[in-house]
Amino acid sequence: MAKAQDPQQQAQQQRQGNPKGGAPRSQRKQRPASSAGPFIPSTTPVREKAFAGSTFQHISPAPSSLPLPRFPRDPVPLDQPPAVTSPPEQNPTSTRPSIPQPNPTSSPPSRSRRPSLSARAASRRPPSVFGSLRQSVRSSCDDLRGDNLDHLYAASGNVPGEAEMEHQGAARTVLLHDEVQTSAGMFRKKREYLVLTETHLLRYKSQAKAADTFKSIPFPIGRSATVKHGSMPSVGSASDLQTMSDSSGDKDGRVPLRQVVAVTRLDDGKPYFAVELSYLDDESGQASSMALQFNQPDERDVWLRTLRRAVKDRLPDAAALTTCNIENAARMLERENDYDPANCAFFRVVQRQSAKSSGRSSTDDLAKVTSAVCYLVVGVHKVHLVRVVKAPLRSTSPSRAPHPSHASYGILTLTGALISGHDDSLELTFRAPLQRPKRLYLASSASHEIAARLDWAESYLRPECGQRLFRLVAPPEVEDFLPTAPQSDEEHGCLDRTLTAFCVAYGVNPAQVRYMIEYHCEDAPRFELLPRVDARKPDYGPVELMAIMRALRYNESFSTISFAGVSLDSLNGLHDMYGQEHVCTRTKQGTPIPLSMQELSRSCLLVQEVRALAATSKKLRRMDFSQCITAKSSPAVDAVDDDTTRPKDIGCGIVEALFPLCKHQTTNVDWICLNGIDLSDTDLDYLVGAAVEKSCHFRAIELNRCGLNDRSMGLILDALRAQDNTLEALELAGNTARFNPVTFDGQLGMFGFIRKLNLSYVSRTSGNEPLIQAETLLIWRLQELRLSGTTLNEATTDAVATFLAHPQSSSLQELYVDNTSLTGNGIATMLRSMCGDAHGERFLHLDISQNSLAKGLEAVAQAIAEGMAPTHLTMRAIEYREDSQFRKILVALAQNKTIRYIDMSQTALPGDASEETSRALERLLAENETITEMDLSGEDSRLATSKFGPGINQALMGLKHNKSLQIFRIEKQKLGLQGASTLAEVLKENTHLRELHCANNEIPLQGLTDLVNSLVANTSLCYLPTMDDGRAAAFKSAEMTMRGAESPPASPTPRSSMNGSLGGSVMRRGFASVRRTASRTTSAYTPSFPALPSYRSPSNSSGRLQRRLSSPLTRGLTTKSRQTPSTPVSASAMSFTVQDIQTTHRLLSEQWDRQIFRLGRYLERNWCVMNGVEVEMMIEDEKFERPTSLLDCDGYPP
Repeated sequence: MAKAQDPQQQAQQQRQGNPKGGAPRSQRKQRPASSAGPFIPSTTPVREKAFAGSTFQHISPAPSSLPLPRFPRDPVPLDQPPAVTSPPEQNPTSTRPSIPQPNPTSSPPSRSRRPSLSARAASRRPPSVFGSLRQSVRSSCDDLRGDNLDHLYAASGNVPGEAEMEHQGAARTVLLHDEVQTSAGMFRKKREYLVLTETHLLRYKSQAKAADTFKSIPFPIGRSATVKHGSMPSVGSASDLQTMSDSSGDKDGRVPLRQVVAVTRLDDGKPYFAVELSYLDDESGQASSMALQFNQPDERDVWLRTLRRAVKDRLPDAAALTTCNIENAARMLERENDYDPANCAFFRVVQRQSAKSSGRSSTDDLAKVTSAVCYLVVGVHKVHLVRVVKAPLRSTSPSRAPHPSHASYGILTLTGALISGHDDSLELTFRAPLQRPKRLYLASSASHEIAARLDWAESYLRPECGQRLFRLVAPPEVEDFLPTAPQSDEEHGCLDRTLTAFCVAYGVNPAQVRYMIEYHCEDAPRFELLPRVDARKPDYGPVELMAIMRALRYNESFSTISFAGVSLDSLNGLHDMYGQEHVCTRTKQGTPIPLSMQELSRSCLLVQEVRALAATSKKLRRMDFSQCITAKSSPAVDAVDDDTTRPKDIGCGIVEALFPLCKHQTTNVDWICLNGIDLSDTDLDYLVGAAVEKSCHFRAIELNRCGLNDRSMGLILDALRAQDNTLEALELAGNTARFNPVTFDGQLGMFGFIRKLNLSYVSRTSGNEPLIQAETLLIWRLQELRLSGTTLNEATTDAVATFLAHPQSSSLQELYVDNTSLTGNGIATMLRSMCGDAHGERFLHLDISQNSLAKGLEAVAQAIAEGMAPTHLTMRAIEYREDSQFRKILVALAQNKTIRYIDMSQTALPGDASEETSRALERLLAENETITEMDLSGEDSRLATSKFGPGINQALMGLKHNKSLQIFRIEKQKLGLQGASTLAEVLKENTHLRELHCANNEIPLQGLTDLVNSLVANTSLCYLPTMDDGRAAAFKSAEMTMRGAESPPASPTPRSSMNGSLGGSVMRRGFASVRRTASRTTSAYTPSFPALPSYRSPSNSSGRLQRRLSSPLTRGLTTKSRQTPSTPVSASAMSFTVQDIQTTHRLLSEQWDRQIFRLGRYLERNWCVMNGVEVEMMIEDEKFERPTSLLDCDGYPP
């Protein structure tokens, strides 16, 4: 057998795969700027679909009647312009698509022995990167015409001579030739003479026919008997077993190598050795395959190597996608929201099933290994398998054409990629959480490029991860194709991109994920996960939580991660029995976690994910899990000797995940919040075991409301002694343990650097000793001291006052002594202690809410009047036995010059505020020059109701003269229309107020209109609520009134008639009130503002209702029935249909929406004015809407 072998074939055959998955991304060699790769679709009109924290590029495919998008050869990198300049040493006569490169100009030359991709990268590049599809198809046809290989099938006898092949150049070079047993169909097995050139695989009936064409093939000497090879059927798609169709490229006895999809070895342990050649005619969509069978493995390996090398050399000339395949692939990806022309790669592959060896050795066994040629498309977030669409025939109806199947897999669910070094086969493994792995057995001549593209896509979606997260087993030359990790300047480490990718890969909706990033806090920036968008299901599922937590892995953007208030119960106790790919075993720096693989893998998913978060980020310092574990999952059970079972304590999971890492110093997290989590004995073991280690360097362990008893509290405090030099906060509020002041004070004295101390709602043993000594408080530089809900005796009050009077307390910023049973004398003592020198303001927030100020009220008022109060004072829910007591506080506040923030919400008076009290409040609002924020909100609940009464309307007039107040809150005071009108008059003159919070005050539509009209001249107010409560009340009142009018009395007795007349009179008065409420805005209403689709011609029912009613707003609210004076109103014909009620709702909605629209425009204008942004000061309103009462004050024409 004559063979033409490459001298480097043996060395290339001996190369082995890389079982370790390649070098880290930071050490990878940068691949050439242009190399073999996929087809990239061109741009189409884009519309964005906004998701929470991310944006999909939603591409609408072009209709069949419009020109289809063009598909260039080269993928366009996301961080580079589309055009890529090829190195000057590349061959300009060949072309090969490339994988996106961040910096293609600096890549070193490839050292692989396989054909260099960079040497062919710039050849035959079209003038535009997005080349014409028609030119691509025409070039594929011209390639065959230029070769002049016309009808070389041996049976025809029309074989071109050697002279006709002279001008073909490379096409006349014979790479390999021999007589081989082939099969091109189920029952078409024959012995043919194959000739492999650089462009085609030619089939001749005999060696003599081949020798007539090629000089390098000798003529046969004599007729010697030929060793017969075994026969086998063709292996192909189940729908394409008749591979030799008229549209196939093999109909003339030749297979263009540019149509070859894959060359694979069929080796399943049987006593034959076969090679399968799969090829695709893109123009007709006909997929075919041809099997070559050999008796010796050496013969098979020679043909396999030579065929693969020849096919890869022709890969740059691969036929372009056809029109129908372009449109089909685009529509498939568009339906998956995964189509982005700038980030999409197409590959031709053969999808196969694994051929398992069996006991039989029949040659027909390979026929059961079905395969199908399809397109593998690597999109933004998924890998798609799209079947080839055959070109429609003229006699075939488009509606009857079979719809091709489609399968997709998330890129971030890729767990393994096995690239064969012997043939073109590759195996991809995908596994979603809590599911079995799915394996794809593929084959492609571009297998190396597919591996490189998948590696690039995975690193693009997870740029913060410094290592490959899927197992890559590939030949060494694949490393030359791997691109460097893409660089991106997106904020927060591309969190939106990674989170969206994980959500899409795991099959959850990223639009349901909400989070917030805070920059003005300790350990900023702070990532805080919020409940789901869907209020009906606010808790995240286990798959959603895994997507979020895995997106946060390796992210170095946040110093704090908070899951406070988000339930993590669904992950606690849950195990993934189908794999361990995501078990974190090393830190981001590569340091192994000092736990065995068995210990790491047997933990539940909550432990694994929290442990991975803490171990894979160097910047992370604080983690907040407050109230994350509210219920225990179904615990496992342990068997005992007496054949009974007892539940196993699995703990909350968070303590098990974090504290062993802190103990072994494999994380930088040193502030852990466990508030609201009941800690079990297992949790205490982990906590105490880490706290006793001085090397942990804990700054804080927040243990509020953790169910700690006397024993567990003692264990924790004793263990924390090792952290005496690092502990900054001690949070022990709301536990059941009772503190002995003598012992507890000694335990607290061990810590020398406490900044925050929370002893709210704690119990103590009886005695006159202070809960904490003043000497102990003076050890620290406290910034926050919370004693809320803890009963303070006189000794404790004196200790706190002593501390406040000492200069050591100058760092204190927050002091909470609310609901501590303090009297007015005790509060006055604290006030005078903190501001005893009266030399300046004390920048401190003091909360004295829910205390009894009746005893010693004069002392408190005098201290406030003398300027002994801090800058921020909260006095919520103070109950005054007499109206005069509250008046004294108001008078003192009017004289005070130190308070900037005052909260007197939920103030409880014995009745409505008197006239004197209202005048005192008016003077406070008019004369105080230091308060910038005030809260006078009331309380309106089933348990308590507190409001100032009608006198508040007159008191609000004091705001006209106020020059300092910027934020004013007056909610739940039932201001109504009169109060809204008062506030509107205030806003006409007050030009210093920035925010006015007056919601939940039963303000009707006319009140909102008055407030909006006042903004015509006011350019300082930037916030005003939309009065949603008033809107809801208006809708409810209208519907109830209309439904009540439909019910006539049961019997027309004189008493019922009298009641009906009375009811009709009341109803008429109610309707008249509604008319007056909105008469100013509806008397000549003409809708003109945008984005209101309800302005249409009325329906029949609305027209009938319009004839019945008198004004636009009162449609459905009042009726004028023709009746005699003796006829009772309730007995008259007053019937309203459902359409009437809907029409009334529509009309009311239009009125409210109009005023809300105007409000938004005025507030936007004022915001621009406040921030120095140029904006049009005049807002175009309808003429009838312009308030004539403002003509004198603003100068605007009516």
